[in-house]
Amino acid sequence: MEREHNDLEIDAAQAEGRPGTALARIRAVSAALSDAARRTRLSSRRAARLTSGGFEHRRGAKFVRWLLLASFFAVFVVPTLGATLYYGFVASDQYVAQAEFTVSAGESPYRDGIASLTGIPSQLILQDTQILTNFIHSREMVDKLEQRVGLRRLYSPADGDWLARFNPKKPVERLVKYWKKVASASVKLPGGLVTFSVRAFSPQDAKRVADATVDICEELVNSLNARINRDAVALAETGFQHASDRLSKTLAAQEIARNESGILETTTSATTITQLAKQIRTSLLDLSGAYETQLKYANADAPQMRELKTRIDVMRGQVASLEAELTTAPNLNPDAPAELRGTVASAMVKFGALEVEKKTDDQLYQNAAEALEHARIAAENKMIYLKVFVRPSLPQESEYPSRGLDAFLVAVSSLAAWGVLVAVGAVVRNNMA
Repeated sequence: MEREHNDLEIDAAQAEGRPGTALARIRAVSAALSDAARRTRLSSRRAARLTSGGFEHRRGAKFVRWLLLASFFAVFVVPTLGATLYYGFVASDQYVAQAEFTVSAGESPYRDGIASLTGIPSQLILQDTQILTNFIHSREMVDKLEQRVGLRRLYSPADGDWLARFNPKKPVERLVKYWKKVASASVKLPGGLVTFSVRAFSPQDAKRVADATVDICEELVNSLNARINRDAVALAETGFQHASDRLSKTLAAQEIARNESGILETTTSATTITQLAKQIRTSLLDLSGAYETQLKYANADAPQMRELKTRIDVMRGQVASLEAELTTAPNLNPDAPAELRGTVASAMVKFGALEVEKKTDDQLYQNAAEALEHARIAAENKMIYLKVFVRPSLPQESEYPSRGLDAFLVAVSSLAAWGVLVAVGAVVRNNMA
C-alpha cells in the first residue's frame, strides 16, 4: 500500500510540474487512483488464494463437497451401520466342536536323516497325515456325512440367518465349498498332530458332525490297513506260487532224467560199479596168475586150461562192461548193449546241474514260504493307527461370530477405504486443468 501511495504522489507531482490546465491535472490524478485500486484488487485476490483451500474458488467446488459427504455415508456409515445391526441383532450363534488326533505306525517307524535332526516324523507318517487332512475336505467326506448326519439339513436351519446358513437347493459342489468354510484341519509340527474343528448352529449338531467326521477318518485308516495287508499277502502268495512252480519243474526234470538213464542215484551207482569192477579185476588177476602158472605144466588145449581161459575172458568182458557204464557215450535206447547205454558219467553231469538248480529252487521256496508266513502274521496287525487323544465334547458357548470385533473390523476397513478414496479424488482434482 505504501508503494502504491508513493507512486500516486510521484504521478501527481509530475502532473503539477507539467504545464497545462486544471482539467488535465484532475484527469491525471483520477488515472492514478484507478490504477492503485486495480492493483489493490489483484493483491487481495492473490492473498485470498494463498490463504484459502484449493477447491473453494474452483468450478464445481460445491459438487465436490456433496460428493465427499455422499461417499462418506456410502463407504463408511452405511457398511458400519449394517455390520452393527447384522452382528448385533441378526447373526446366528455358531458353536465349535474340536478334536485332536495323530497318525502313527504300528511298528516303530524308520527315522530318516531329517527326522533324526529335527524330530519331525518320517515322510511316510507325514504323507498319511496329509492324506487324512485332505480327505476331511473332500467330496467323499461330504457325501458320507450327508448319509450319516444329513449335512444339508443341519446347515440350513429355519432359525439361522440367511448369510450364514446353506441353501439346501444348491448342488453338492456348493456344499463342499460351504463345508470347507465351517470345517478346518491343520497339522502341528513337530509331531504331526492334527487339530480338527467344525462349527454348527447348535452345540449338539457341532458335536454330532465332529464325532461322525472322526469315525469316518478311522474307517479310512482301517481301509488303508486292509488294502496294505491284502496287497502284501497277495504279493507274498504270488512269490510263493512262483517258487513252488520252479521247484516242481526241477523235481519233474530229475524224475525224467532218472527214467531215461535208468539210474536213481549217480553217486551210489558209480560207487557200486567201481567196487564191483575192482572185485572182478582182483579175481581176474588171480585167474590170470593161475593160468600162467598152470600153462607151464599143461597144454593150452587141455580142457581145464580152456575152461580157465574162458573164465578169464568172461571176467575181462565184465570189467569192460562195467567201465563202459561209467564212461561210454550215452545212448538212451534200452535195448542197446549195456556198454552203449547212458553212462554214469553223463548222468552225473546232468544230475549235477539239476541238483544245483534244485538247491537254488529249494532256497527260493523256503524264502517265499517265510515271506508268506510273515505277511499273514503282519496282516493280523495294523500298519497305521489313528490315535484320537482329544474327543469332541459338547460346546457350551458360541465362538462365532465375534460380534464386537467383527463390527469394529468392518468400521476400520470402511474408514480406511473412504480415506483412500478421498486421497485419490484429491490427487485427481489437483491435477485437473
